Amino acid sequence: MAISTVNSMENSLANMATGMQGGRVQSEIGFAILKQILDNQKMQGQALVKMISTGPTPTADGTGRNVNIGA
Repeated sequence: MAISTVNSMENSLANMATGMQGGRVQSEIGFAILKQILDNQKMQGQALVKMISTGPTPTADGTGRNVNIGA
């Protein structure tokens, strides 16, 4: 096997490994961003549920107290 063939194979393998590593890093970054978005939405949802459950109970002042029977 000629030295140039070995160098070419090494370069090809190195390029392929570099490309695979770059793709893996890009996927990991994408997953990290997605996880951060989902965590943020979860916190917002929990805050909304807390606000709804601990907030003042809505009242319908005046409803059903005065009935206009002349109408």
